[in-house]
Amino acid sequence: MLALLRLLLIALLVSACSSTATRQEVALQPAPAVLQALARGVNLPIWFTYRGRPGIDPARWYPDAEDWRLIKALGFRHVRVQFDPAYFRDPIRPGSLQPSRLADLKTALAPAWTHGLVVVLAAEPEGPEKLRLLKDEAGVGELLAFWRAFAGALSAVPPEQLVFELLNEPTETDAVSNRLLMRRLVEAARSAAPRRTLVVEGHRYSGPDELLAFEPLALPNLIYSFHFYEPHTFTHQGAFWGWPMFMKFSQLPYPSSPQALAPLVEPVDVDARPHLISYGDQRWDRARIDARLQAVRDWAAATGVAVWCGEFGVSRLGPPLDSRRRWLADVRASLEDRQIGWTLFDYTGHFGLTTGLAGARQLDPLDAAALNLPMPIRPMAQ
Repeated sequence: MLALLRLLLIALLVSACSSTATRQEVALQPAPAVLQALARGVNLPIWFTYRGRPGIDPARWYPDAEDWRLIKALGFRHVRVQFDPAYFRDPIRPGSLQPSRLADLKTALAPAWTHGLVVVLAAEPEGPEKLRLLKDEAGVGELLAFWRAFAGALSAVPPEQLVFELLNEPTETDAVSNRLLMRRLVEAARSAAPRRTLVVEGHRYSGPDELLAFEPLALPNLIYSFHFYEPHTFTHQGAFWGWPMFMKFSQLPYPSSPQALAPLVEPVDVDARPHLISYGDQRWDRARIDARLQAVRDWAAATGVAVWCGEFGVSRLGPPLDSRRRWLADVRASLEDRQIGWTLFDYTGHFGLTTGLAGARQLDPLDAAALNLPMPIRPMAQ
């Protein structure tokens, strides 16, 4: 009888511990409404980055009323807007913000909320400012002060309408140092906006491997973001930024195989040939993409955190369009099969779902089909 009582007591203790662990795991997760909104979205870059710079055409990059209608009609549930913190800082008073620019931001985002879209504001300092974060504690202090002020200034926006991404692609080369920085940024933003969902991400350029190296923070209401552009040889071909070799890649197909790449190797510059051969030998296809994203899903399941693909896409500058669409379809389906929300990069840039200027934007219907988006009844202006 005593042995039976001991067994019953042990069972009750195990059950209690299991219930506590389950409650803790649930408490760590963001609100279901936020996670549902992050299921599918689109990036709006260079809207609040490089603001007012010569050569930045607002008609190219700034959404208008017709764009908001299209974004909603396509079934997107959120938009991700990168912004430069320096644009909002008060140059005279450290730690303060410029009220007029904050007002402009709220006005600019109002149509997104009118259309029922969640907004993710992603901090994207310019390159030199990011480098300061790696070697200058004063630079880190400025970013922490910014988030305290910025989070407070937008605290009236309901938590289910606005998410903060604390630092896009940190470039920090060390996972441990990046984790410490992310924790400090979370604490700074939470001090002014305790209920706001926050996004953190891995070191370097926030790829899957960087996410897998991130030891989760024991803090609630966080989303762990990663970006997926694999393989870069394919997705960035023709790009004139980043690695100069990208400009030497053109018309590389997807899926890849030695046979598919063989005719393209000889015509390219000698220094580009090994990269084409490697891309063919790696045999990138849906199965390889599945394996990469399954590692992310397994990591999320093991750690009990929420993950989200904040960027994925293919340049329009170099790949064959049919290959671009096959890659988009495979990555989108693979993410959805693993219940990982995604945000296309981007809406109207060099990776764009649309082309042309505001008021005459052209939607690519085959890209939309690859993403399994509903086609709007009313077409864009011709």
